[in-house]
Amino acid sequence: MLLNSCYDKEIGRLPCIVTCAFTDINGPHDAVILTTEPAWRVVKDIGINPHQLLYVTGNTERSMAALAETCKGEVVYGIGGGLAIDTAKYVASANGLPLIALPTILSTDAFLTDATGVRENGCVRYLPTKAPDTVIIDMDMLGNAPIAMRASGAADVLSIATALWDWQKAEEMGANPPGQQMMPQTIAIGRTLLQTLLENATEIGNGTPTGLKILLDLLCMEVQLCNLCGHSRVEEGSEHHFVYAIEKHLTSANIGKVLHGELVGLGILLMAALQSQPWEQYRHALECLHINYRPTVIAREAIAETLVNLSDYVVQHELPYTVATTLRITNDIAEQTIQTVMD
Repeated sequence: MLLNSCYDKEIGRLPCIVTCAFTDINGPHDAVILTTEPAWRVVKDIGINPHQLLYVTGNTERSMAALAETCKGEVVYGIGGGLAIDTAKYVASANGLPLIALPTILSTDAFLTDATGVRENGCVRYLPTKAPDTVIIDMDMLGNAPIAMRASGAADVLSIATALWDWQKAEEMGANPPGQQMMPQTIAIGRTLLQTLLENATEIGNGTPTGLKILLDLLCMEVQLCNLCGHSRVEEGSEHHFVYAIEKHLTSANIGKVLHGELVGLGILLMAALQSQPWEQYRHALECLHINYRPTVIAREAIAETLVNLSDYVVQHELPYTVATTLRITNDIAEQTIQTVMD
């Protein structure tokens, strides 16, 4: 077969995944560790004596670039959740260094992807960086994580429910740009991943080794499906657009951190209801997964305001076509939708 008859783009690949206890790691002394204070306390007995220990506090490109400039070592470790590992990907890419990721919770799929999400101008932008060269999974540590955090990354698989609907609707409307047209096999695979999550939500939520292995496999397959497509439309739609919009409100209101999975879970329910989907099964899954889709720090007025302004937000930030692009959500519709899925 001639090379020019193959794909005209390089398909991303998953990192090498190694399963072992973090305490068994015997790392080099020239390591740069990107982490957060809570995560570092959890792994304090790890066999790495860092040359540099850098705590991550911001998720803007400016804050990540500042850390990249101070990097002095031969290998980068990202230890923690999505924020620490996303920053480690940026730092490693900027300095041309190998990267090892040690997720302490399965809170997002960030430890598998080759892009870093940064928050700027009230929205999320993805910068091409690099996927970790190696991901080390400590199943006991993942199982001992707080229940509310342990499986919150499952929301990035459950979001296939609303994202796939949005993507299909965009296809019907002729609103998918070149390179983002739907393919039957993509739909079939996405639906299979979603159904597998729904069927195993209780096992995953209980944090059993079997459940966590299923979640890890689903995250790997979801990311690889996005790699094959060349974009993330299969798992990122109006539910994530809602998250980006309400995160802006949380920042301006100086509200404490809410887990990504909690916001995505709430977005899934709201958007599924607006899409006239059977959202009840998704709420049941969130409950089995112990993902709190009712964050108490977020007032219902803020949720309603976000919904009412969501169409303008999507257009302003030139986000892909979803149900939020053209649906004008009135105050009455917003209040009714919130009451429907949260009460």
